[in-house]
Amino acid sequence: MKTLAMIKMEKNFVAHIEKGYPRQPYKVFSCHELLRRLSEEWFELKEALKNKNCEEAMKECADLSNIVDYIFEKLSNGEIE
Repeated sequence: MKTLAMIKMEKNFVAHIEKGYPRQPYKVFSCHELLRRLSEEWFELKEALKNKNCEEAMKECADLSNIVDYIFEKLSNGEIE
């Protein structure tokens, strides 16, 4: 079984290589954009749980955790919008 950290790294790698996402999304996206994404991912987690899809729910947890990390990085740099 993969750990949360492993899933997060894998998702970040895929997002960068396959989708062209920046390696440091917290430098590109505003807090408002990240909060919107957080809300979307939260909804997706609730849907996965409602459908009793454990694997998908774990991936959504990784997405949520990554976005929280990005918001934390912005706050660490004093970026409050």
